[in-house]
Amino acid sequence: MTNTRYKGRLLHGSVLAVLALTGCTSQGGPQIVPAGSPAPLHEVPCEATGTAARPPALKVPASGPYAVEKVVDGDTIRISCNGTSTRVRFVGINAPESVKEDAPVECGGPEASTYLHSLLDGQQVFLSADPVQGVRDKYDRLLAYVWTTDGTLTNRTILEQGHAEATGYGKSFAYSEDFTTAADQARKNKAGRWNC
Repeated sequence: MTNTRYKGRLLHGSVLAVLALTGCTSQGGPQIVPAGSPAPLHEVPCEATGTAARPPALKVPASGPYAVEKVVDGDTIRISCNGTSTRVRFVGINAPESVKEDAPVECGGPEASTYLHSLLDGQQVFLSADPVQGVRDKYDRLLAYVWTTDGTLTNRTILEQGHAEATGYGKSFAYSEDFTTAADQARKNKAGRWNC
């Protein structure tokens, strides 16, 4: 191998390394990974049912849009996934119970549900799955980060308003630091459920 060819390969390898560190791929498209994420987010395996345009602010892989069929409670909605009404459980948060069978209504539960209704009733959303959390939980609910049509991460908004606690149920998740910070601030401000 000549010295020139070696330098060319070294330069090419260096460029690829810089692209990887800055979150770009050699194909030129962005590969956005949230801080602390062990792996990139990915789309959920459902065909889109909505008509909204993808918001420019949404910089991560996400599928959709999906029309929100129903808000179930403070951390769960229903969408149509490939022709079947499917529950979507928000990743990284846990809202107080308001409708769980054989469980008492928890302080802040009805308020969390009302808040999510105010955000998503009649709306369309985009969904991203977290590779560590998996696509579905043991109850066959889709697990997702839920983005509104303006690119807002609803999971985080719920935490900011104090309507849930941050949790990965023993598993890491892409936005764990960010979500924990948002929940801690809401707790300090005695917002939402933290006022109970």
